[in-house]
Amino acid sequence: MATAAIVLGIGASTLLAAPPSNRPSQESQKPPLVVCAVPDAMPHTGKAKDGSPQGLDVAVAQLVAAELERPLEFHWCASAACSWKCLAEKRCDMVIGQPHGSGPTRDVAWSSPYSGSRFGLVVHEKTAGVRSLADLEGKRVGIVTGSVALASTGHTAVEFKTRDKLLDEFVASQLDAAFVDDDFAAWYLHAHPELKLARVAEYVPRERWNMGFAVRIADNTLLKEINRALTSVVLNGLVSKAFSEQGVAYRAPFTKSEDKPAAGDSWKRIRERGELVVSMDPANLPYSAATGERPGFDVELARSLAAELGVKLRIDWIDIHRKTAIGQLLDGECDLAFGAAIEPRAMDDDEEIGDKVIYSRPYYGTGYFLVTRKNGPAAKSLADLKGESSRRLGAEAGSVADYSLRQRGYLRRLFRTQLAVLKSLSDGGIDYAYLWSNVGWTLHASPELGVQLVADYVPEDHWNIAVAMRKGDDELKRHVDEGLQKLIDENAVSRVLKSYHVPWLPVIATDVKPASDRADADDAIRHGPTDRGLEPQMERRQRSKERYAALARIRSGGVLVVGMDHNSLPFSAAHPEPAGLDYDIARLLAEKLGVSLSVYWAYSSHDSYPSKLATKELCDLMLGVMPDDRFGKRVAFSRPYYFLDYRFVVRAGAALPADDQPLAAERGLALRGLRNREVHEHPSLDSILESVFEGGESAGYVTGARGQWLAERRWPGRLKFVPPSAAVDRFPICAAVRKSDVDLRTAIDEALDELASSGKLAEVFTRWHIPYDRPRKTEESPRHKP
Repeated sequence: MATAAIVLGIGASTLLAAPPSNRPSQESQKPPLVVCAVPDAMPHTGKAKDGSPQGLDVAVAQLVAAELERPLEFHWCASAACSWKCLAEKRCDMVIGQPHGSGPTRDVAWSSPYSGSRFGLVVHEKTAGVRSLADLEGKRVGIVTGSVALASTGHTAVEFKTRDKLLDEFVASQLDAAFVDDDFAAWYLHAHPELKLARVAEYVPRERWNMGFAVRIADNTLLKEINRALTSVVLNGLVSKAFSEQGVAYRAPFTKSEDKPAAGDSWKRIRERGELVVSMDPANLPYSAATGERPGFDVELARSLAAELGVKLRIDWIDIHRKTAIGQLLDGECDLAFGAAIEPRAMDDDEEIGDKVIYSRPYYGTGYFLVTRKNGPAAKSLADLKGESSRRLGAEAGSVADYSLRQRGYLRRLFRTQLAVLKSLSDGGIDYAYLWSNVGWTLHASPELGVQLVADYVPEDHWNIAVAMRKGDDELKRHVDEGLQKLIDENAVSRVLKSYHVPWLPVIATDVKPASDRADADDAIRHGPTDRGLEPQMERRQRSKERYAALARIRSGGVLVVGMDHNSLPFSAAHPEPAGLDYDIARLLAEKLGVSLSVYWAYSSHDSYPSKLATKELCDLMLGVMPDDRFGKRVAFSRPYYFLDYRFVVRAGAALPADDQPLAAERGLALRGLRNREVHEHPSLDSILESVFEGGESAGYVTGARGQWLAERRWPGRLKFVPPSAAVDRFPICAAVRKSDVDLRTAIDEALDELASSGKLAEVFTRWHIPYDRPRKTEESPRHKP
């Protein structure tokens, strides 16, 4: 049994951190250094069986506190997010156990890093000859679901829910290796020698980070004291000793110079290791594919170029939701990025890259092509579609084509995707389409579409395609240029593009003089400059002079994209079929807006909802969000559409718990409804409900939403949920949109109000056995928090 703490999501414990022998008197003793930590995040932070703090970062915090001659007090937070909330609310002085630079970007200052962490490889202790992932081709490699995307697909990835489960079931699952946090592996294998597993000492990972302490940015004096103390304990070897006592080898912090290769050294390193590394999208035919019969023409060209350079090719398959090929190049994770459109003002994830990359000689030209319906109205060029005819011309909303057509006065129709444009063209909704060159592959893969590329069309919006390298890699560029020239001369480039049904153009030269007037005229297509306003920026999501309002963009594309967790019932789940409270509400919202629904299924552990919405723009809307002022600059919240609360749970027919009666509650959570009450801690909601049902506990205090849903599934009608007379733990739930999407927020507010008034919202809650606590008038502002 434990007494509940008085702060949201945390419990507390205090200890004196190895103080010096001459302890100051109680009157002169310094105030405690209060730290927030997660109790189940070993080897960094955790609770021992007796409740005492343990872990690598706990040990470092104890050393720092002793150096500062301050007692150390721990507040245990349920998650990293809870730690950041407590820090912002001044419930603690410092957050420990989190990677350096993680967490909120504002109002947080980081200490100097004191150690480095990384991913590592684990094999059976008798395994020999494994030094990298490349040595595991055709083997079974275990990973933790949602932790990291492996850089190669030459092996079979086997997913496990947790790190300890991965190592415990290594042999039973017939794994050849495990890819896991190296510090955790060292600590866990030190504690479990019976597993007969070993870390691969020679493995050099790309995934690495530093550990540090975080304080409020206003606490500059404290930060200076912590940095001084860290310098002392690191230089004295105390941190290294603390690590080794827990079975983990101390690793000095990584520096930026270690993370990124020096410019100009790439060719030398490629030759030394005999390997060329190229980053590509694993599912982006006709360009690249990690699986299937056709690898993609960029892959085939990369293989041919590697052969010309006399080295092997290794493809770094990237998670496109979090990375780009150019980003990997700039971070030193690969040597080349194929398929780069030569554009001096190119952007990558809103970062200008023109002065950071150099390009090879271009190896083909490409652009936007005109597509028509078979047996439909004919057109040979955009000039044939001026005036009212352009109302029958379709393009992708927000694309460079959309921008270009708009600048030249074409009255085009906009669609969300290339396939949506083609479908409308095939069905007669439009008569012409203006699409990127990969449409040739789409038409090949979708023969049921009765459309075709306009023959002999010369693109008016065109670019040359080259290989991108880091600025300064001039020696590498020289060799790449020579290899590409040979492939061009042998017609290898044109041959491979045509095999993927992608229109091939020779390199496009821009020249004021017509080609016929030049002495060196050849088969290159040449255009004089055209006056079409500001040049579009390749790689940039927004490509129009004026940004489309969110609602107009969604309605023109015909699709509302809602972000949801792939495995979080009763709120959302992707398998075996889409379902959940949020999913059903999203369907109603899409219906109200007059569009179809598309879901971006996400792993909630990968990134936060502001990242999915504002930074990566993976979706238009997210549901089931609790307002948070930390994200106010990036995210706008709708009015609350219901309140999530905590309730008492007892067996059906039983009386409500008396004020002095113990309550079962989840470990690590300390809610206001538990103040001054005796608490029996349980590891999960399931455990509480089962114990109440079986009589092990007389009453519990649980979330009403998931609690009632779970109870109805497992013990229908056998448990009773009752809100306290004073609902103190009651939280507003809103929808979230990008800060700039004011019109979408207004439309969502109106749609939710109509759904609530019609009773449809209540029906959805009833279907999922979730209490529908509709906001009262005084609670309609998203800033109204309990």
